Amino acid sequence: MKPTTWEQGLTVKIAEGTRLHLVQDARNAAYLLAEKWPVTYGRAYQRALAYCARAMEGRCSPGRARLAFIAAAREAEVVVT
Repeated sequence: MKPTTWEQGLTVKIAEGTRLHLVQDARNAAYLLAEKWPVTYGRAYQRALAYCARAMEGRCSPGRARLAFIAAAREAEVVVT
């Protein structure tokens, strides 16, 4: 299995008053998307889930999954730093 760790991690705040989540790989990103994400629809959301799964399977780069995750965050108005 290829490594899925991102070169640069992200800090995500899903909702006001909630804790910050440190996301450093496709596995963590997929978990947040599937279990904690405030919006479970939309093109960027679906694409992020797919790219995270592909990265975990070694079928796409971790960087591509990271970019898709950032796009899903923008779509859902989730704060990412």
